Amino acid sequence: MSRLPWLVAVLWLAVLWPGPTQAAEGKAKRKDIAQNPHGDSGLCSSCHTSAAGGRETLRFGGNVSRLCQSCHDGRRAIREAHVVDVIPSPMLARQIPGDFPLAGGTLTCLTCHDIAQNCRADQPPAPSGPALLRGGRPRDPLLFCFRCHAPESYRPFNPHDQLEAGKPKTDTCLWCHADVPPVGSQPRESASYELRAPGAALCRNCHVVAQSHPVAGHMSAAPSADMLQYMSAYEMKAKMRLPLAQLLEIARAAKRMPRSIPLDADGRVTCYSCHNPHEKDLLPEGNPRAVGADSKQATNHRLRIPQGSVCVACHQK
Repeated sequence: MSRLPWLVAVLWLAVLWPGPTQAAEGKAKRKDIAQNPHGDSGLCSSCHTSAAGGRETLRFGGNVSRLCQSCHDGRRAIREAHVVDVIPSPMLARQIPGDFPLAGGTLTCLTCHDIAQNCRADQPPAPSGPALLRGGRPRDPLLFCFRCHAPESYRPFNPHDQLEAGKPKTDTCLWCHADVPPVGSQPRESASYELRAPGAALCRNCHVVAQSHPVAGHMSAAPSADMLQYMSAYEMKAKMRLPLAQLLEIARAAKRMPRSIPLDADGRVTCYSCHNPHEKDLLPEGNPRAVGADSKQATNHRLRIPQGSVCVACHQK
């Protein structure tokens, strides 16, 4: 938390300070846009189960993140780009202003956004701007970030930039791994390689990933045995000139798991199932996990399957 990647900072600022044209274009693209309930006394039921209001009547059992993200998912309403539901390091926690509340030591949407200020009938809403930021909207967007983060921490950093002079940058490996993995060896089945967080939680430290990405039902889904066999047979097609039906029999008999489309440690679909987080040439070319690796300036989202064929790599027509 003490070193926020530059890409996240830029994205966050774009979310908090959209220009008039950008906001208009975004609204035009979102057909299922939600009606804004903030400050509208007729829409209290959007967030509360009772007209009396108060934290104890919040929907989703009082889970603020789930409540906010039920609208702020990038489709119904603009998505919040800053990570939530994390515990700041002790050093960063000391830098967070006292009027930026944590929930049991955890950062939530309400840490930075004072939603209740526009619900108070006894006083006019505070001039915080559309993002309802605590302490008001500063003239320079970065000044808001600097209320918690040290300015010197805002420097360009890309954890997917993993090679220098052809050799692995081990400090970059440790951004995602607890220890430097053996990049020259073949992948082990169901290996977690000591990731610092499970599945998509690791990627969400920097990337804003909607639970419905790419469509609902994918993220954290566990493929059936039949689908695993098909995935394994599909990836063998590139090397074996055999009919798919025969490849399916081979995969079934060998109980072969897909290798170039890795699942998380629990056998579920996650971000790196479709996207390769590694830079090209970090893993040996013969390593199935190297499929989809791209240069620092990735042009294909580092998809493990060529764009246009992603679906058929798992779903048999």
